[in-house]
Amino acid sequence: MTKNLLIKYIAGTVQENEKRAVLEWIGKNPDNLKYFIELKNIWVYNNMPDSHATIDEMKMVSTITGNNFKYKKSSSKVYFLLAAASVAILITLNIFQYIRNLSLANVVKEPIVSLSDIPFEHKHTLYTNNGVKGYVELPDGSKVWLNSATTLTYPDKFAGATREVMVAGEALFEVVKDSLKPMIVNTNRDFKIEVLGTKFNIRSYDNDYEAQTTLISGSINLIREVKKGKREIIAQLKPTESFVIRDKNAPILIRQIDTSKQIAWKQGLLIFESTPMDEVIKKLERWHGTQFIIKDYDILKTKLTANFRSESIIQIMEMIRFCTPIDYTIKENIVTLNKKS
Repeated sequence: MTKNLLIKYIAGTVQENEKRAVLEWIGKNPDNLKYFIELKNIWVYNNMPDSHATIDEMKMVSTITGNNFKYKKSSSKVYFLLAAASVAILITLNIFQYIRNLSLANVVKEPIVSLSDIPFEHKHTLYTNNGVKGYVELPDGSKVWLNSATTLTYPDKFAGATREVMVAGEALFEVVKDSLKPMIVNTNRDFKIEVLGTKFNIRSYDNDYEAQTTLISGSINLIREVKKGKREIIAQLKPTESFVIRDKNAPILIRQIDTSKQIAWKQGLLIFESTPMDEVIKKLERWHGTQFIIKDYDILKTKLTANFRSESIIQIMEMIRFCTPIDYTIKENIVTLNKKS
């Protein structure tokens, strides 16, 4: 690998094929990574302005790096070298620590090394709170939409023979096809999903009685790990089919399912079809970020059929009160349910 090409990469002037070559070279061993970091530090230093850093700016550097500098008038480059020594990637027993989005006003105009520069696998965990939905594009270009109260864990780069992620909650996947490297979606239940390139929805919340996987296009395998390194395919799905999974029981196949209803949450539509009230309550808690208190558990025998799009929690509860034997009060985002007197 030539120094000129590395500098072109650092300066952001490489072509796509050159970028891939640089990343592959950096990923071969830690010495290459260390050399790249040193070269980038030098490049940033040489492109720094000669304006003096203020005392406030250096206090900011001191806070981030944990170093106690003596504040005296000097070149910002000198201070940059001190900061670089403190925030450079630490290489100890193959443990790499990265500093991202370092913002030091005019002291350092860019991170020394950004996460996108590093090809080694480092995991990110995203969580969408109740009442919040999210979207992320995975390193291979696959797209994932996250429903409320969902956790997704994925690496910076897919390494090895598979593309592994972890999900708990509900998510819609559009997986980029790669026949040589299947994606394995690990769940918080006793099953995994193996796909090559497809679109599917998975719902697997910790506090739900059952999990459900619905295939929209392509094909997927539901697998279980029998023992370490060995697995079994417990089910295969075809488009418009869905599997309901209840703990270690055999999955229940549902054929010709209306997939649009399964992913209606992505469009902001909340659908209930003879849904038991305890499931309704859990969905409303996730959807609106509310807390429910049940005063009379007889109301859980009630089932609800209704569609909601942009209604507030008060509007939804008014509709529920109108068409069921349930009454409610709401205070500070806490909904108390009782049976109508």
